[in-house]
Amino acid sequence: MMRITVDGERVSFSTDVFIEPDSWDTNKQQIKGNGDVVKESNNILLNLTSKALSHYNDCLRRGKPISAAVIRDLMIRSEKASYSLLELFTYHISNLKSRTGFDISINTVKKFQTVENKIGKYLKSKMNRTDIRLDELNHKFIVNFDLYMKIDEKLKHNAVIKNMQQLKRVMRVAIQNDWLEKDPFNNYKMKLVDTERGYLTAKELSILEEINLPGERLEHVRDIFIFCCYTGLAYADVSKLNKNHLEEGENGVIWIKINRTKTKSRSVIPLLPRAREILEKYSSYAKGNTEKKLLPVISNQNLNKYLKEVAEQCGITKRVSMHLARHTFATTVTLGKGVDIMTVSKMLGHKNLRTTQIYSKVTELKIEVDMKKLM
Repeated sequence: MMRITVDGERVSFSTDVFIEPDSWDTNKQQIKGNGDVVKESNNILLNLTSKALSHYNDCLRRGKPISAAVIRDLMIRSEKASYSLLELFTYHISNLKSRTGFDISINTVKKFQTVENKIGKYLKSKMNRTDIRLDELNHKFIVNFDLYMKIDEKLKHNAVIKNMQQLKRVMRVAIQNDWLEKDPFNNYKMKLVDTERGYLTAKELSILEEINLPGERLEHVRDIFIFCCYTGLAYADVSKLNKNHLEEGENGVIWIKINRTKTKSRSVIPLLPRAREILEKYSSYAKGNTEKKLLPVISNQNLNKYLKEVAEQCGITKRVSMHLARHTFATTVTLGKGVDIMTVSKMLGHKNLRTTQIYSKVTELKIEVDMKKLM
């Protein structure tokens, strides 16, 4: 047995070294003899003593409370699997990658990789370290990382909170695996603030549709954006859209029926005339590609880059991106025209009506129309 005494407090635990009582040298605190087995066992006991003194000195240096039980727990824990923060991220991301295509999307993996990169930069620039042990994480680390993202990375409040939500999920993995005893996120509040969702007005949408653009590249990008404005599809969904997602209903109505990549929830959308025109325009493309894709969708990064050029051609100063098309569908194309919010929610594939309500803020045009009824 090993006994630790601090300020009169004693704790004992097994060393897992077993000998006959007569073989123990009480004065030298070691096993009698010179054989190989004896030497190996004495080395184990000596290492335990060294670890106890090391943990004691480490607690002194860091100003942590010291007791016999604390030293014992540190020693026992050190024998378990121990991870650093970036090693934990590597472990978690590896698990997510193995689930990609089943219940995890590649975009989810990228979100965790983004936070991993930010933590790496934070450790290097602010702590002059390449990594940090999990047992070193505390409330101060969380608050300082929050501040770093706001000041150095120049992220807005909601972007910081979303990154912190990913970090908290990784902390939960550590706690579930008994690699971390206390959640450093205790007493840290995470609350997203309501933001004004941008969208194109009916006038801006009309300008975008009618303008003659130089070159096929910008024309293709514009057409895909307009298609999403009239269907509400996100980039991940329009990029995989194929003829299997189209279904003809009664009275010749064509429906888009697709499970959203992000949430796996079902979107059911009637194909409006403008969206149908765009599909017909690219019908030869749909027949010619082996994956049966309906539209020539390029990478999201390039789409958004070229959309800036399209916006400049139209004189639109708003930040035009693929997600703005989804907002435009929700606000200008549907809710602004009096479509019931429950119907819009089903078309957008939202699991919760509160998500759709974010888009349902009354526009100035809607106020004008409604108030005319009183004039």
